[in-house]
Amino acid sequence: MTRPCLSTLAVLLTTFSLAQSTGEELVRNGGFEFLDKEPDTYDMIKRAVGWDNVTIGYSEVFSKLAPAKTVGIPMNDYGQMDPKEGDHYAGFFGWKDDEKWNFETGGDPFVAGWSSYSEYITSELMKPLEEGREYEVSFWVALSGNSDRAVSGIGAYFSEDKLNEQHRRFLRQKPQVSVDGFVEKKGEWVEVKGTFEADGGERYITIGTWPSAGFDGKRLIAGPDNKCAYYYVDGISVKALPKEEPAK
Repeated sequence: MTRPCLSTLAVLLTTFSLAQSTGEELVRNGGFEFLDKEPDTYDMIKRAVGWDNVTIGYSEVFSKLAPAKTVGIPMNDYGQMDPKEGDHYAGFFGWKDDEKWNFETGGDPFVAGWSSYSEYITSELMKPLEEGREYEVSFWVALSGNSDRAVSGIGAYFSEDKLNEQHRRFLRQKPQVSVDGFVEKKGEWVEVKGTFEADGGERYITIGTWPSAGFDGKRLIAGPDNKCAYYYVDGISVKALPKEEPAK
C-alpha cells in the first residue's frame, strides 16, 4: 500500500503543534521551502506559504526549480546567490529611487527617506508573543550582485495586527531588532540577530528597511548607478528564551 504524501498544510500544522508545546520556533516557513506553486516571475511572495507583501510594492520568492531566470537560483535578474539553507529564499528592495520627487526631503532620497520606494514582507507567527518574555530573532540577508547601493536599517518589526499600507514608501514603525551599519557585501549572507522583550500579543513579523532604526544609503560604485539596493533574505527564526527562575 502506498503511503500518501504529507501536504504542506499538514507539515505546517505539525510544526505549529511542536511550537505550541516546546516554545521553540515561532516562524512558519522561515526558509520559504513550502510553496503553493513554484514562482515564474516577479511579485510572487504570496506563493511562499504564510508570507505576504505589506505595501503595494512587490517582493519575490526565488527557487532552484523556477522555470524562468527572473527568479531562479543561483542566477536571477538581481544577481547570483545560493540559498543560506534549502532550495529557496525571498527578496525585497531595501531602497530604490522611484524617480518621483520627494517633497518631504527636498528630493534627496537619503534624507529621512520617507518617500523613497521600499518593500516589506510579513508573516503571522505560530502564536502570539507573551508579555514580558524575551525572544531571540535572527535572519540572514545578502545584498544582490546587481545592486549599486547599500543601506542600513534592515530589521524585524513585531505587531499585534497585520500591517497593510496602500503606498510604496518606507514605514515609520521602529523595529525591535535591526542590523548595525550597512549590509554591503555582495554574494555573502549576513546574519541579523538580536533579542527583545515582548509587550505581549504580537502576532506578526515584518522584515524590511526602517528609517527609525538609523537608515542611511551608500553608493558602491563611482559615476552613474542603478540607484537600488536589493536584498535576498533566508532562514528567518524567532524563539522564546528560557524564563528566568525566580530568586529563592
